[in-house]
Amino acid sequence: MTGTEHTAGSSRRATGLATLDRRWIYLALAAAIALSIVARIRFPDTPSPLVQAAYDRVETLPPGASIVMALDYSPSSRPELEPMAFAIARHAMLRGHRLILLSTWDTGNAMIARLCTEVLRREFPERREGEAWVALGYKSGNEMLINAIRQDFDSMYASDMEGRSCADLAVLAGVESLADCTLIVSLSSGTPGLKEWVLFAGDVTGVPVVGGSTGVGTPEFLPYFPRQIRGLLGGLKGAAEYEAALELGHPDFHQRTMAATDGMGPQAVAHSLIVLFIVLGNVGLLLQRRQRRGT
Repeated sequence: MTGTEHTAGSSRRATGLATLDRRWIYLALAAAIALSIVARIRFPDTPSPLVQAAYDRVETLPPGASIVMALDYSPSSRPELEPMAFAIARHAMLRGHRLILLSTWDTGNAMIARLCTEVLRREFPERREGEAWVALGYKSGNEMLINAIRQDFDSMYASDMEGRSCADLAVLAGVESLADCTLIVSLSSGTPGLKEWVLFAGDVTGVPVVGGSTGVGTPEFLPYFPRQIRGLLGGLKGAAEYEAALELGHPDFHQRTMAATDGMGPQAVAHSLIVLFIVLGNVGLLLQRRQRRGT
């Protein structure tokens, strides 16, 4: 091979790296994600101090403690927030706590129904509805709803989502207001959400608040930790860390699904591949510039 042919070959390779057809990139990403899902690639995770604090708060509550869990998110945020709800609900059931499910969002009933069907009824049939947990569902009012139940649960919730009278439910025995609860868990992707539960419930009643937010919304709540928010789960990563803490703390419990951990594998593979393509593109660009200077 002559010097001219070698230079031409190098130039073609550099141009190919710098101007790779985006369709090949999309195809490689699709293939990598599909393979990682099928292979169920998982990476070991370690809870961060924010997530460990949330886990410890649930873990150290006395059995029978009442936990209010507000699912304030829509289907668009479900991939990030639902794994948090599933993991915390599992933890509450394992520890023998009472779980009170409600929402300030009109999409909340669907989110609560999924949690009841996929986790509570399926994995914990011995923990009966109305005794160990209750789905109160959605009520309009936003911050005013929080203010109302801070004073009196019965004023807003006369019955649960199934139409049963709340006065007859053992799970609500002794719970007349938010102040009678032991912990508030707010999983939210907007307003009203975690901030409102802190301002209108936690700060006023003194009941500890644990929160979960989407990845992009998490930085807003970091200054609240640890005084106003006792633990914080951020995005899918936070949910995966909580799953890791639950698996470590309760190794005898076989989790049917670990949605966040399963989701982090393909996400990590996709991000790594994107970084690789960025590096290759920049290498090609640098080679092109070097060759232009040499000519």
